[in-house]
Amino acid sequence: MKILSEETIEKYSKTIGDRNEVDKLVILPLCVQDILGHNVLNPKWKWTTRIPQQLFLVFLIVYVILGTNDYLKDATDINDIGEAYYTFIIILFFPIKYMLFIQNRFTLRQLYAMAKTTLLDMIKSDADEKLEELFAKIKLAVKILFGTVFWSISVYFMVAMWNYVQGTRVTLSKSTTTLMPMTSPYYELGLAIHTVFLFEMAFTYCVIDFWFVLLMFSFCTAIDSTINRLKIEGKKSDETDEQYMDRLNDALRIFYKNHSKIMEFLYILSETYKWPSIIPILGILLAFCLILLCMSVEVHWMFLSNLIPTTTELFAYNWFGDQVKDKGTALILALSEFDWPNMRNKDKKNYLIMVSYMNKEFRIKTALGYDLSLVTMSSVFKASYQTFAVLKTVDH
Repeated sequence: MKILSEETIEKYSKTIGDRNEVDKLVILPLCVQDILGHNVLNPKWKWTTRIPQQLFLVFLIVYVILGTNDYLKDATDINDIGEAYYTFIIILFFPIKYMLFIQNRFTLRQLYAMAKTTLLDMIKSDADEKLEELFAKIKLAVKILFGTVFWSISVYFMVAMWNYVQGTRVTLSKSTTTLMPMTSPYYELGLAIHTVFLFEMAFTYCVIDFWFVLLMFSFCTAIDSTINRLKIEGKKSDETDEQYMDRLNDALRIFYKNHSKIMEFLYILSETYKWPSIIPILGILLAFCLILLCMSVEVHWMFLSNLIPTTTELFAYNWFGDQVKDKGTALILALSEFDWPNMRNKDKKNYLIMVSYMNKEFRIKTALGYDLSLVTMSSVFKASYQTFAVLKTVDH
């Protein structure tokens, strides 16, 4: 017996366009987003209908800011102070990231609609293996999303619960107070509020990046399928020259149509993420510098684990940026290896025009003008270390 009916599931997981296989794979993230009030892929989503959720989120953020500030008044341990400031860094960028996500809802819907229809059709027309590969990646991304969220919460929650059972009451985060007495029922109330804050913060942070990952998986798989369109068999023994030339022309025509749609998708994607992609860059710039400053006073390896989420986010964006460049190179290479000399003269002209058209930039740029790539990622760490070195020099 199902816990939830199909009607209930569809109600809380609406997206743009007709429901298809992709929508079914991401039902869980969509439902949680809808409950939290930011399922912007639902074309009926409006600020006015989600005011209670937004006000509750503001309350959680203000509550944790005040609690962290209250802790800093009497804090002496350098690592706990560093963790408190790390909390401020996360809270600083969260509203910016959240607002950009909401602001870009119209282009996000357009991208998602293209991914689950246009790009999916390209993949379907190529091979079932590619489609299964894409679906497997999306399923894995969903598992990683919730695994990451629940792991990050459980680490803090289980420590608090273990101490609670032992008769000791500690806050969920050492660097944030509950602003309430540590007696029942105030302690339990503060613990519940902190747990909800941690879940909403972790899930929202991760799910925004999840949609970028899903779009990039669809994009890269569609390019692979488009490249396969140019990999046609040579002239068969029972095939005339005219038939072979028709086959070459058909393959090139399909490649051109797919490539045009891919370029449109890439342009919209680049415009949509040119500002959001800056968030992990600035986040790691501050976080890495902060952690270096703390560890220069006292080495505490547990505090270093705070760098994992922000580093993973930065790596994901820049790794996919490199993937886009690699796929662009693969497209050009596939076109150069195409058997164009055996085409008709008029079709050869179309081929040469297409080759010149392929010189367009195939990359994702941030609003700062930098390409998303692993080179950019290494430059961010270098800049953060240089900032740390300057601050230490000034301190001395």
